[in-house]
Amino acid sequence: MDDPAGVAVRVIELLAASPETCDANDIVMVSVDPSSYFPGQIVLVIPHMDDEALACGGLIARLPHKERIHLVYATDGMKSPAPIVPGRDAISADLGGVRILESIAAMKSLGVPERNLRFLRLPEGQLTKHRPALEERLHPLFEEIRPNYTFIPFRYDRHHDHIAINHVVSAGQEQCWHGGQLIEYFVYYRSRLLPARDIRKYIRPHHLIEIDIRDVSREKRRALDCFRSQTTIYYPWQTRPILTPLLLDEECRNPEIFLVHQPSVRGTAVFSKAALWIRLAHRVEPFMQKWKYMITAFLARTLRKLVLT
Repeated sequence: MDDPAGVAVRVIELLAASPETCDANDIVMVSVDPSSYFPGQIVLVIPHMDDEALACGGLIARLPHKERIHLVYATDGMKSPAPIVPGRDAISADLGGVRILESIAAMKSLGVPERNLRFLRLPEGQLTKHRPALEERLHPLFEEIRPNYTFIPFRYDRHHDHIAINHVVSAGQEQCWHGGQLIEYFVYYRSRLLPARDIRKYIRPHHLIEIDIRDVSREKRRALDCFRSQTTIYYPWQTRPILTPLLLDEECRNPEIFLVHQPSVRGTAVFSKAALWIRLAHRVEPFMQKWKYMITAFLARTLRKLVLT
């Protein structure tokens, strides 16, 4: 087995080279040992409760010295589950509080102390409008923690809240209000509008690292199971859980993949092909997913009524 520290140096050397100067044999996604690859203080900036376990649960489980892991949750958790028919479907006033407790329980199961979790409680689904407030609240936390590594959502994630965090934290690094290495994680990487169905397959592999989570898959699944508001039919008007058993099985079986952020490689420069199509799909797919969910839910509810009558 390769020395993990040597692998880390090799990845950095590859990233420093341009794609044109890298040998074809070097363009591979490197599997790393997080216990040696990520020393020092770590911050994960999380848009919504459950994103941390979905994208980084295996990473957190494998990292030693959990007291150095800090999680900052940006939103208030009041939009998932979201009513299918506004005005008729209702959510409980304590949904945000429930989801906070779920994250606390999930991270506790992975060994992260509750004191290391910070909840900013900005309006879910509206981070784009609240970017100044997000920056204002993140800035002092970064000064306090001084992370060596900061994990943020992928730049072309499908959710606007995820993109807002990426832009704010990336800009913060350029403005020098925090240092350290940025690492982008993937939540919404599946795309029906892309032939490969996975946006990560379009990224130049030498920008990516992967973490094998097979030895901690049970720990990750146990953490995900803490999110009952997302993994069960939490309200009677729901037709399925937000996170289905099939999705959970897949997320706990496959490696976790991350993009090593380089300020000189902006936007679509990380893609090896189909950059224009990816940009189009990135704009169109959220609306298509929303309407698909609403129509599917409406048909399921209608069918259920017919069966019961």
